[in-house]
Amino acid sequence: MDGYWRSIRRATSLGMVVVAFMVLEWAALTALTPVPAALAVSSHATTIAAGYSHACTIRSGKAYCWGSNTNGELGNNTTSVNPVTTPVAVDTSGVLAGKTLTKIVAGQSFTCALDSTGKAYCWGWNPYGQLGDASFTQRTVPVAVSVAGVLAGKTLTEIGAGNSFACVLDNTGKAYCWGYDGEGELGDNSTTNKNTPVAVVATGVLSGKTLTQIGTGYEHTCVLDNTGKAYCWGYNSFGQLGNNSTTQSLVPVTVTTLGTAINGKTLTEIRAGNWFTCTLDSAGLAYCWGNGANGRIGNNSTLGSLTAVAVTTTGVLSGKTINQLTSGGAHACALDSAGLAYCWGYNSTGQLGNNSTTQSLVPATVTASGVLSGKTITQISGGQDYTCALDSTNTVYCWGANATGQLGDQTTTQRLVAVLVTSQPPTAVVATPGDTTAAISWTAPEFLNSSTGYTATASPGGAFCTTAGALNCTITGLTNGTTYTITVVTLMTVGTSGPSVGATVVPVGILTITVPTSANLGSAVSGDTISVSMGTVTVADSRAGVPLWTATVTATNFTTGGGSSAETITNANVSYWSGPSTAQSGGGTRTPGQPLSTQKVALSAPLTAFSGRKTSLFAQSTGWQPTLVITIPDSAVAGTYTGTITHSVA
Repeated sequence: MDGYWRSIRRATSLGMVVVAFMVLEWAALTALTPVPAALAVSSHATTIAAGYSHACTIRSGKAYCWGSNTNGELGNNTTSVNPVTTPVAVDTSGVLAGKTLTKIVAGQSFTCALDSTGKAYCWGWNPYGQLGDASFTQRTVPVAVSVAGVLAGKTLTEIGAGNSFACVLDNTGKAYCWGYDGEGELGDNSTTNKNTPVAVVATGVLSGKTLTQIGTGYEHTCVLDNTGKAYCWGYNSFGQLGNNSTTQSLVPVTVTTLGTAINGKTLTEIRAGNWFTCTLDSAGLAYCWGNGANGRIGNNSTLGSLTAVAVTTTGVLSGKTINQLTSGGAHACALDSAGLAYCWGYNSTGQLGNNSTTQSLVPATVTASGVLSGKTITQISGGQDYTCALDSTNTVYCWGANATGQLGDQTTTQRLVAVLVTSQPPTAVVATPGDTTAAISWTAPEFLNSSTGYTATASPGGAFCTTAGALNCTITGLTNGTTYTITVVTLMTVGTSGPSVGATVVPVGILTITVPTSANLGSAVSGDTISVSMGTVTVADSRAGVPLWTATVTATNFTTGGGSSAETITNANVSYWSGPSTAQSGGGTRTPGQPLSTQKVALSAPLTAFSGRKTSLFAQSTGWQPTLVITIPDSAVAGTYTGTITHSVA
């Protein structure tokens, strides 16, 4: 802001028998459900804007805003009487579809931005036409600034938002404004509000000038030309136009240089606040003029000035080269070439960021400990009574007033030093149940700010898993059959985001069967019967509830040789009996399929080997040692016969 604004999983096991000729081999197979893969995304802020009571930034060509949203100024197709204390994405389903935003500004309850093609868009409050869309209708999503008139065919390069108006420059160095014009801040020689852009009067002092910078304040506007000269127009009761008068001007006037601190200076940046203006010269020195109350013009005085005065450099700015300025409501800030920030002026809410609420008539160093320790600040923006900044890693920080959540730190608590703007939480959380576990995956949020990873947490109980950046992890130690809500937060260097939308999961446990790896039934002659224990078969059931399970056994024919010389012992000659349970845990019921040898059954068709049911929430385990009985036909020839015995459980 340049100013102040009025399944249950089934496991199967397979086995192979070979006789005497015959050997029995078993191999267990378990079906697993894969965890959905997720891809990380990254994004970087490119600009920052602090408005009257909301702030915005751009990452990867998209805008994100936070703070007050009573008039749709956050642009996410909502309004809210409550503060929005973390960033939300500006809607891109309409005029911003496919657009890459490059610059953003925030005014009093409205926001405007430029895209990479040089077009302008605005959203929010609109009673004076400050959205520039030929209406006076509030918009909760972006609308295109009208190009039907003076902006037809123009490519815009700079944009500013004032109290209830906005201005732009095009690539030919011409200025255009729209919105509130009660004090002549549109520069079109009138005081009539405009809901579409009008050209700033380019005769008079701007005749033949190519404009390069624009600054919009409470009810005045200033520009620089390509020779480093300044011009202003609009309200002037405090001398904020810098022309040694207090006379309002409906058209641009030249900022006085003769006999002032900017005489002979080449100006490179200009910013306008609440009834004052500040500028920067090519040597990195700052100057201000206008209302001096609370020390906002930085010259160790509370007196105003109708012409430019130098910002004090005998203190913290001694030897410093300033490369960026911003003007807030009644304070101003600057960045030096080393990336340190300094502010001066009104400080009732901590907007100077120096851990106090005492106004400063000269620049004071923004506290560089805490979250700013070791950081290089690259952009700074002064809001009504707060300030926001970006560092060289494009991390966003704010400090000062926070009643509407404009600091974006999940609170409405005033901050006297910088705090991190909070990352968004992850989205699209998916929880896949397991045996006392849940596999969690999610999509990374668009707005990441100093992110260091993620934590997924289960409620009730608080079991969690953490990653350093991966978009999935597994929570263990859960209770099967219990319903959990899983939320994921983004971790930051300080603090975390708010929780994601919850995902519900009920760990179900698993049902598995294990068998010996192989069995050799030995040798026999034709007409004999072989009876051999196959080893222990075990079913484990950790599923929730009290489900029934049934183990089924089948067999193939046993063969030897191959091709035309193959010999077969059919599975009708192979009998099976389970015997009783030989090992069990966890309670419940178990029923052998064939508890006695006299109950053996031929494996010419599938048969039930064992069944059981849990009678509590505890896991159940059941083991038995089945016996395989093979009758060798008189016609069998010598050889090694191989067959497969398959156990499965469901």
